[in-house]
Amino acid sequence: MATPASSDEALVADLLAADPSLQLQLETPSGITSIGRDVTVKGEVRATAHIIIEGRVEGRIAAPDHSVAVAEHGRLESDVFARSITVRGKVKGNLTAIECLKILPHGRVAGHLVARRLAIDEGAVFNGSVDTHLTDAAIAVRRHRLKGGR
Repeated sequence: MATPASSDEALVADLLAADPSLQLQLETPSGITSIGRDVTVKGEVRATAHIIIEGRVEGRIAAPDHSVAVAEHGRLESDVFARSITVRGKVKGNLTAIECLKILPHGRVAGHLVARRLAIDEGAVFNGSVDTHLTDAAIAVRRHRLKGGR
């Protein structure tokens, strides 16, 4: 079993693989926020930094200018809207990624996916639907809802 530090390092590597332009942001101390393994969040999460989720989140997650990574032990019952989304844990909900969405080996996702780029690695499990054609419209709707507090 991986230690939390090596798990974080793997997720950071995955974030960089999905979006190399994140390198400078990730080098700053305030560049990443983490929801720890022993933490459960119920409600809405709005982030102005990249998020690594090792715990449990039940509710909406919005990080339209940043990346969201769900660690191997992370569990989400959430709708997620982010620049990029990487899943190594379990997610039940709708995922909207402005740039890319990646489900890594051992990642499990059930829901509707919207992204310009999508990768589902061997060993990942996905059950749901995918939309890569109406991404701009879906993103505009998500941004509008975010501004209105919905």
